[in-house]
Amino acid sequence: MMSPRAMDSQLVLLREYRGSTETLRQARSEVGEWLTARHLGPELRERAELVVSELASNAVQAAPGTPYTVRVVIDSDESVSIALISHGSNGGPPPRALWGPTSVLAETGRGLLVVDQLSENVRVQRPSPGEIVVTATLR
Repeated sequence: MMSPRAMDSQLVLLREYRGSTETLRQARSEVGEWLTARHLGPELRERAELVVSELASNAVQAAPGTPYTVRVVIDSDESVSIALISHGSNGGPPPRALWGPTSVLAETGRGLLVVDQLSENVRVQRPSPGEIVVTATLR
C-alpha cells in the first residue's frame, strides 16, 4: 500500500516492495503516477522513474527475495529525493570511482552510473549492518 504524507514543507511517498523482479515495473509506475498527481513535469517524472527502476534492480540483484523500500520526497523547492533502502549482506555498492561496467561488453554494472548521470547528487549510506540507503536528488 502506498503511504503519502506531508512532513513540514515536504510531500513523502513511502512504499515497501517484495524483493523480486516482478515488482520493478510496479515501483516505477507508482512513483511516476505519484509525481504526476503532484503536477511535476514529464521530464523530471521520467528521470525519477528510471532512477527508481535502476536502484530497485540493483537491490533485487544484490539480495533476491529481500524486501526493499522506496521513499520519495518532494521538497518545497520542488526537488525530488528518491531513496531506496535495501538489506543485503554483500556489502553494498562499490565506491563511486568504480561505478560502471567492468568491461565494455559487460551486461551489468551500469545502474549507479546511469543514476548518477540523471541526478544532481547521489549518496550511499550504511546506517546499520546490512542496511544500504542510496539517495538520488533530482531537480
